Amino acid sequence: MVLNVFRKTEADVSDEAKAFINSLPSTFMNLFRKKRNLIPVWSSSKYCVMIKATFLVYYRASKEPHQPATSTNGQASDDRHYKFINLRHCHIKIVDDDNLGNVFVITPEQGRGSVTFAADSEKDRAKFITHANNVQRDVPRPTDFQTLKLIGKGHYGRVILAKDNHSQLFAIKEMKAGQVKHKVIHTERMVMEWVGDHPFVLGLDYAFSSGRSLYLISKFMPGGDLFLHMQNHGGSFPEAVVKFYASEIVVALAHLHTMHILHRDIKPENVLLDVDGHVKLADMGLSKRLESKHSRTKTMCGTDAYLPPEMVSRTLQGHGLQVDMWQLGCLLYELRSGYPPFYLPQSKQKHTHQRILFQSPKFTSTMTPEFLDLLTTLLEKDPSRRLGHLNGIADVKDHAWFRGTNWDSVRKKELVPPILPKPAGDDWVNNFDPQFTEQPHALDDEKLLEGTLNLAKEFAGFDYVRQTLRPSTTPTLQNREPAIDHSSTTTLEPHMVSLQL
Repeated sequence: MVLNVFRKTEADVSDEAKAFINSLPSTFMNLFRKKRNLIPVWSSSKYCVMIKATFLVYYRASKEPHQPATSTNGQASDDRHYKFINLRHCHIKIVDDDNLGNVFVITPEQGRGSVTFAADSEKDRAKFITHANNVQRDVPRPTDFQTLKLIGKGHYGRVILAKDNHSQLFAIKEMKAGQVKHKVIHTERMVMEWVGDHPFVLGLDYAFSSGRSLYLISKFMPGGDLFLHMQNHGGSFPEAVVKFYASEIVVALAHLHTMHILHRDIKPENVLLDVDGHVKLADMGLSKRLESKHSRTKTMCGTDAYLPPEMVSRTLQGHGLQVDMWQLGCLLYELRSGYPPFYLPQSKQKHTHQRILFQSPKFTSTMTPEFLDLLTTLLEKDPSRRLGHLNGIADVKDHAWFRGTNWDSVRKKELVPPILPKPAGDDWVNNFDPQFTEQPHALDDEKLLEGTLNLAKEFAGFDYVRQTLRPSTTPTLQNREPAIDHSSTTTLEPHMVSLQL
């Protein structure tokens, strides 16, 4: 009977959801003493206590003085048995007792168990209480948004332009749990939280589940994507224009690679433009967060025409951050030439793969020698010789083609974008494909879908509210200065379709 009481303290979370929660960044971490469950005495060891998403995650810390409590990914560094408690369904009581110290008790709303911790100082306890209160805030529901237009659609689901109750514009990515792999949904949600608020990478404002759908909500990006602007400017860009976009994308990749995040789906459709014409790298569904910058992974995924040789050949060594260098080369080639380096219309997949493995791209005489050299070194088939294999993105920044680039000015958005997106219009979708914007855009009816699929266990920890979000920083319908989003949009050509095998 006592054991049942102990078990009820912990949330009912699937193993897949536990792995997802553990992959998220910690918004709080400290070492606390813990009262034992079966007898009312304090444990001799401290516990590592973290807050990830809406969950408290804790485990017994190592007694070894030099043993790290967590890995570089914020996960338990060994096979410790760690536990999960959903703070959104808990009461937290502060116990002020000179004999006990800075004690607080966490009690689930359902279940008879409770967990008691003690901090070393009142300041540490107060900090935990503050962070716990933050995650207990209400998460938005579909009824909190008024949908305006459909702006994207694909195998992943839909992207819908909407406004909240304060007339702030957002892009809502709606995914069906039964149609998209759980791992893909978990990955995109996780990576979007890790990237935070970066000038050139799309971050996350809200995340929640409702009925059978999951929602990722970001600021609306009114400028559309680079693929659309290529079509509107003759199919390609002059080299000077390519350099502007390349510089901002390189800064975006540097940010991702600093956190060992591999994007794996870099293409014009996934490079969005804000109202001023600056870029946002989007669509993290195929991303992967590696243990270190030297780690490898073996999943074959991405868009066919952009796959690197090491992924196509399925090498035993797998692939690492060098995949993004290859795809950066493919993107720059396409922005200048109008098509990816190994793409041919109506070409079968196996023929595209053969060209990637054995053929060299065709370069035009209009390319400068420096640009030609950059493409050649980025599109090196051997990843151990590819540009960036030594020092990562720093090697790309140091290339002769970028000579004279003020990277600090790039990051501060001080450079003037070469293309100013046309006015978004009264309905905000002038920069989006009419094949989407004319389609129905209502979100799934939450009431009709209640009980159709229980996501609480499989997607525990999915809910999210950005703690730094301020209403005044999010553009509104009144001031006509929107922010950003939508993930992949148009899929007009075969090479534009992402895959995961």
